Amino acid sequence: MTADPAWPLAQHVQRTSFADLPASTVESARRDILDTFGCMLGGSGSPGIDALCSTIGYWGGRAESRVLLRGLSLPAPQAALLNASMGHALDFDDTLDTGGSIHPGVSVLGAVLAAADMLGGVSGRDMLLATALGLDVSCRIAFASTLDRGWHRTATIGVFGATAAVGKLMGLSAEQMLHAFGIAFSHAAGNRQCILDGSLTKRMQAGQAASAGVFSAVLGKTGFTGAHNIFNGKYGFLELYQPNGHDASLLTKDLGSVYAGEELSYKPYPCGRPLHSAIDAALAARQRLGISGAADIHSVAIEADSIDAAPVVRRPTQVVEAQFARPFLVATALVHGRVGIAEVDSLGSDAVLALSDRIAGIARQAAARDWARIEVRHIDGRSTTIETGTPFGAPSNPLSDAQFAAKFRDCAGNAVRPLAAADVDATLDAIGRLESLADVRVLLAPFAA
Repeated sequence: MTADPAWPLAQHVQRTSFADLPASTVESARRDILDTFGCMLGGSGSPGIDALCSTIGYWGGRAESRVLLRGLSLPAPQAALLNASMGHALDFDDTLDTGGSIHPGVSVLGAVLAAADMLGGVSGRDMLLATALGLDVSCRIAFASTLDRGWHRTATIGVFGATAAVGKLMGLSAEQMLHAFGIAFSHAAGNRQCILDGSLTKRMQAGQAASAGVFSAVLGKTGFTGAHNIFNGKYGFLELYQPNGHDASLLTKDLGSVYAGEELSYKPYPCGRPLHSAIDAALAARQRLGISGAADIHSVAIEADSIDAAPVVRRPTQVVEAQFARPFLVATALVHGRVGIAEVDSLGSDAVLALSDRIAGIARQAAARDWARIEVRHIDGRSTTIETGTPFGAPSNPLSDAQFAAKFRDCAGNAVRPLAAADVDATLDAIGRLESLADVRVLLAPFAA
């Protein structure tokens, strides 16, 4: 139909069956569902979510898809927007370290949950397959987009993965899928200025991608048409969004034999992924020196890659600032011995903020994005220098199954309302045996009343 890479991607999504997925791809999709679902629970009461729920709930509409923990049933695109916005609110969600900072899971799962509720009868195998394909599409586009130009890639790219996932659940033909991708291209938007300004639109943009993915797949099913030279066209995605910084061959490299979602990392800390190496180093230095609090610390110096996504913030005044404030996060790690939801959301204790003010930093422009070195001097004169590379949570340095479960429970404990431990345990168990579920709406039932 077209020489554009969008056509083989559409064919790939339409043709692939659950039996075609390698066992490793099934497990990576399961991990992403587990991690992202937990992040949705954890972000359900985060700043901005009340306003989104009340505004969208006021308009209402067809009650076909449920919103987690909010007692709302809405048209599927709106439910997808809210659930995905929750999932991105903590900045605790999956990250493609090697393809630019994209968090594909929230837009994919937000769309999948809404579509599954709308359609009914979506099995666990269907969910795993749709998720694997959605992650694959998003990650491939991220790999092909080799130059970061300030787009919020989670949104601008994530809309295609969400469309692929919902299109698979709805049984779109390859031609319908192609047009759904073209419709999604008309929705591709989102910027990183919201990070610079510490604004809540960052989480909403991820929700918009999920919502547009549902809309694009549903509209594509009707025969509505979209652009089909989506990536290589004169005004295609790569030329418009990534001029002088793209490699279209990566969109289809090893298509059907390699599933790019397997390359995702999972966060141990609820903050920007480029900051994780410095936090890893700070926690290691704290343990090595036996630090128990700020009073034990004489000085701290950090060397790391410069971060152009946000200015250096030592005393954040809002959560989005805190999620990208390297000195604040390192001080949090050194003082508390952990960087969790509560530590970031609190915007820091007096001890953390005072230490953050004293941290010296050297930006290494040529440093690898995942490299950091930290020198900490104890008040007793002892000092240590820790250098880190691949941060914790990467495929080569992964979280264990027990750590994934602990993170899920930690997120559930931060939900907008108290959750029964039995419901949390049952959800962990259900995700672990998704292949046996006849209808994945059982995942929503405990959290959607």
